[in-house]
Amino acid sequence: MPAAKKPTRPSARSAPAAPHLLEPKLTRVTARSHRAFHEAIARGFQEPIRPEVTELDKKLAEHDRFFGFTVDGRWIATCGSFTRTLTVPGGAAIPVAAVTNVTVQGPFHRRGLLRRMMQHQLEDVAARGESLSVLWASEASIYGRFGYAPAASRSKLSGTSARLQFLPGVSPAGSVDEVDQQTFLDAAVPLHAAWRSNRPGNLDRPGSWWDHALFDAEFHRDGAGELRHLLHFDQAGDVDGYATYRFKGDWSATGPDGEIRIGELAAGDTQAYAGLWRYLLDVDLARSFTLNGAPVDAPLRHLVTDARAIRTEISDNLYLRVVDVAAALAARTYRTDFDVVLQVSDPLLAGNNGRFRVRGGPAGATVTRARGAADLELGILELGAVYLGGVSLELLHRSGRIREHTPGSASATSLAFGSDLAPFCPDHF
Repeated sequence: MPAAKKPTRPSARSAPAAPHLLEPKLTRVTARSHRAFHEAIARGFQEPIRPEVTELDKKLAEHDRFFGFTVDGRWIATCGSFTRTLTVPGGAAIPVAAVTNVTVQGPFHRRGLLRRMMQHQLEDVAARGESLSVLWASEASIYGRFGYAPAASRSKLSGTSARLQFLPGVSPAGSVDEVDQQTFLDAAVPLHAAWRSNRPGNLDRPGSWWDHALFDAEFHRDGAGELRHLLHFDQAGDVDGYATYRFKGDWSATGPDGEIRIGELAAGDTQAYAGLWRYLLDVDLARSFTLNGAPVDAPLRHLVTDARAIRTEISDNLYLRVVDVAAALAARTYRTDFDVVLQVSDPLLAGNNGRFRVRGGPAGATVTRARGAADLELGILELGAVYLGGVSLELLHRSGRIREHTPGSASATSLAFGSDLAPFCPDHF
């Protein structure tokens, strides 16, 4: 029997270069490379390339903040951030880097590209004078090693509409109307701007960010109808609340079985809040509701006769990274007066290492370098977790993540760092 012939290898000219032999090059995005860059982002997130998304991204583009790695002109890793302002405890809105579109193509995994991009970005953010960096984590296990901590949580609320009856003392006032998008924007934009200072974690919505918040492409609806817009009017006829929702129709053997999918709901007081909920719970042909993103201290459960009728699921929301310790701690206020020396360690930004004396209270804070002994010792990850007041410093101390050198300092500092309202960010980016 004749021996089998050995397969003929393709010539070196026709075979593509093996990924492990290629040397990725750090490259900044330009207007000319924008489309190819965003196609690489779609591939990185295992998504189809959609023209509607590319066009929206073009409106939001800040090319000097976006970069990645290329090989032979092809994007194989992406990273970027947007210029936003974040509400911190006390109501100040400070500039932050809103990090997004972090991907590395599969053939180039485990070559240190992610670490190099994150280090490069942190140094760039520091050079811009932004003391904080924030992100939404597609995979929660990735970003802790770069100092990003879950600093805010969100709740998903769902249930059967008919079971939600308000307590006798809860009385919605005024009225709700469905309006077109432009009428909605005319009212909602100034209300959002006025209210966002009330809750830590809120971001501004400059330029086309309202287009992003109300994005309504067919593929984005997940089988539901178009986005609909509601305004709540108080007794005098002034707008004091707004909401968006979609209706997902369905039928069962007993009749209509539709679902209300609430996008965003904001109100100036309890009456407007209850009025918007009453309208949504009473929509014809709907039997259930879902609100995917709400603060963990959303009051709905405390307004109804049967709190068990509301299924509540808690998950992580905004991840936060302190880029400039002194500037970040001085930017917010604190619930109580306190004076503490923090010893901070940061493996990526050397300027954050050392001891900082923080003297603060409801009126503000001063932060200086300290030479004396530290009261508390913590890493940059722990500082990011507690910064917005949504994670208890005392809890991290009891968990062994923060060391206390001065007895009682963890409890006192934890009380000062707390927030009356739980931090929450409704904006994806």
